[in-house]
Amino acid sequence: MQLHLKHRKASRILKRVYEINSNGGLPKTGQSMIYQPGDDGSYQMGYPLGGGERFIDNADGTVVDLATGLMWIKDPVQAGLGSPMYWYDAINACENLDFAGHDDWRLPNINELMSIVDHSRYNPAFDTLFFTPLPDTWTPYWSSTTNASWPDGAWAMYPYDGYKTTWGKPWDMCYVRPVRGGQA
Repeated sequence: MQLHLKHRKASRILKRVYEINSNGGLPKTGQSMIYQPGDDGSYQMGYPLGGGERFIDNADGTVVDLATGLMWIKDPVQAGLGSPMYWYDAINACENLDFAGHDDWRLPNINELMSIVDHSRYNPAFDTLFFTPLPDTWTPYWSSTTNASWPDGAWAMYPYDGYKTTWGKPWDMCYVRPVRGGQA
């Protein structure tokens, strides 16, 4: 029995993700200037950043990160998530989302969210070839991670520069960038 073209493509992508992910690890920071011997500019360790080396655009509104194996929504506006929302609403919006043939979307944890930050870029601090920026880069993206020292706060990331901060769950509004996949 022959698989439909869409399923064959998905199978090839997942196979490639698993092959690369086994050798991938954490992404490079993008620092190439050596400020002091032994700093990141000296070694430039990590999985390569930039374009086709790391991300695959599935041409269905989603992007696969070869370093982490996660699938991201390329443009939250296409998924109906173009406005800031409260944290609890963000959790529900992601978990109830049916997009690009998948219904297992979720709000990323802070480590996952920070994994798409490219510290060699700003405004926004991620690759715009694969992640469509929202018009307001000063409003952060929510993560699903609660701040242990402040249970009413959740970690968030500013798309402008990739800065990690905490915002109040019940009263602050942030954007969302849903993700799927990962390990439990």
